[in-house]
Amino acid sequence: MNTGAAQTALPRALAKTPEWRNVDAATFRNEIVPRDRPAILKGLIADWPVVQAAKQSPHALHDYLRARDQGQPTQTYVASSDIKGLFFYRDDMTGLNFERVQQPFHATVAAILAQMERSDAPAIYAPAAPAALLPAFAYENRLEILAADITPRLWAGNAVTAATHYDMSDGVACVAAGRKRFTFFPPEQLPNLYIGPLDLAPGGLPTSLVQVAAPDFARYPRFAEALAAAEVAELEPGDAVFIPNMWWHNVVSLDTLNLLVNYWWYDAARGPASPFAALAMGLMAVTPLSPGRREVWRRMFDHYVFQTGGDPVPYLPPDKRGMLGAMDPRLESYMRTQIVRALTKTLPRDQREQIQRWVAAAKPVGNSDPE
Repeated sequence: MNTGAAQTALPRALAKTPEWRNVDAATFRNEIVPRDRPAILKGLIADWPVVQAAKQSPHALHDYLRARDQGQPTQTYVASSDIKGLFFYRDDMTGLNFERVQQPFHATVAAILAQMERSDAPAIYAPAAPAALLPAFAYENRLEILAADITPRLWAGNAVTAATHYDMSDGVACVAAGRKRFTFFPPEQLPNLYIGPLDLAPGGLPTSLVQVAAPDFARYPRFAEALAAAEVAELEPGDAVFIPNMWWHNVVSLDTLNLLVNYWWYDAARGPASPFAALAMGLMAVTPLSPGRREVWRRMFDHYVFQTGGDPVPYLPPDKRGMLGAMDPRLESYMRTQIVRALTKTLPRDQREQIQRWVAAAKPVGNSDPE
């Protein structure tokens, strides 16, 4: 699954992601985001100090980051050269093909620099490091098209690949150093992407088993349909790309030192619980039912959750709709309690009651996690 010669070329020509230039906040908000499709934002961050440092040399980039790094550890993925830069599942699907270590962000960049001339360099990747670890970074490198309270995360690596996955928040990914290639698949291509185990994924989110640069069409024949619907974005340092939530994307770093800065946010209304957690609950509660009972519950979900027929209770006044009404702290607490009772009913009584007391006492805080 992850052996053989390294491959970065795509197996066929794909449609190009549309490119926008001279993007300001109004254009981004009023024209690009409503399209709900990926968009290249050409030269958006070309004047950032970190981009200018990277253009000087790899060592100048490291010095820039080290001068601002407070030295707190962050997670770094490390693997042998055998994985060819693809952080992925093991061949036997018993785990992942890399190890995790904790070290300062600038130390990861230094490790990449130390291995740059080696043909057998290990794969090194620091994902989603909070920019708060480098307090001056966000102030000096400001993304003007987004609100100031949307905080950046930093990603550093050598010639690595992030396997095809989605994000549950909208995002802008900014290329500060190295070249990147994003291959995008629309959300409706899910059945053609052959997703791996939902509870085991390289980046923590559902991930495709198909290697985009070397697809095994005999094993994954429907992936040809996904490729027919795909598009590709080639980014240079100083470029950025808008990634709408739930669009699948594969990310290839084409150089031996890469730095990406990304921002996540969610504009639409979203409740205090994770949709992915609801999927997990559905797999536990609905999937084991008989086909006939699953069909009954599919109709129930269509009516109440997806509301395919419109408002499911137009005959009830707003203050009498209960769980189908506007969310407030009291209602959120009640719903959380019901969910916890269902999940803990098989635990010993003392454990079950303790957990339920904790949940009942917790103050609802909403969903601040970008995922």
